[in-house]
Amino acid sequence: MPQPGRLDQTARESGGRIIAALAAAFRDLDLAEEAYAEACARAAAVWPSRPPHDPAAWLYATARRAALDAVRRRGVRGRLAPDPPQPPPSVEEAMTSDDALIPDERLRLIFVCCHPVVPVEARAPLTLRLVCGLSVREIARAFLVAEPAMFQRLTRAKRRIAQSGEPFEIPGPQAWTERLSAVLSTLEVAYAKAHEDAAGAGAHAGYARDMLALTGALAELLPNEPECLGLAALVRHAEARRPARLDETGAMVPLSEQDPTLWRKPLMREAERLLRRAAELDRLGPRQLQAAI
Repeated sequence: MPQPGRLDQTARESGGRIIAALAAAFRDLDLAEEAYAEACARAAAVWPSRPPHDPAAWLYATARRAALDAVRRRGVRGRLAPDPPQPPPSVEEAMTSDDALIPDERLRLIFVCCHPVVPVEARAPLTLRLVCGLSVREIARAFLVAEPAMFQRLTRAKRRIAQSGEPFEIPGPQAWTERLSAVLSTLEVAYAKAHEDAAGAGAHAGYARDMLALTGALAELLPNEPECLGLAALVRHAEARRPARLDETGAMVPLSEQDPTLWRKPLMREAERLLRRAAELDRLGPRQLQAAI
């Protein structure tokens, strides 16, 4: 029998990656969310008697099948990408598969969420919803907005993307000046929400890990953009200090009073490597300065 909360844990750890993969394949944000929700509903019914070997792969395979079924029902095959994905594996195949089955399209989706047609105030919430998998309720609480209002904000943003005909691709250098600034700001806000879980033991710990992966991927994609390197370094320094952030009573410990022996040295070394690379580019920016403090 699966452990209690296994579906919740899998959704926190892999939900964003699954939704991003579906959105990139079908180029329809609403379809991706609906198919993923249907897969979660099926999991709640099936897993108690037939627990999968790989829950994330099971959800992905089931969601892809649900999306394909929905496309057929709607009779809108034209919504598929020009090179549509291969037919999804069976649930049985997914039960013996691993995470390599799920393409990581989250970075691509972040650029989509930061399209100029999306209002600035909707970019970070949309990223948290589609890329990190937070619920509308969690996002509304994080931004101090009523849940219905946040739902409408997200709905309008997705509608604008659909109407724009935006290709689900990372744009070329000609669009980076405007889009990259938005992407960096959005990732900062998204990480700030994850950073609020000081101990890193709650649901937001998974989102903090997402930000480590995504800022690292962005730095690899654009190694000559110093602010990409600076943001990746900033997130790594912050996460390196997480184990020392709370004392035994759960109270916050100021940076000046933290025990350095508790800091995660590999993350700090990686942050310093990124900052050295950024310094070589000789274009100082605010994220590099914050990471160096």
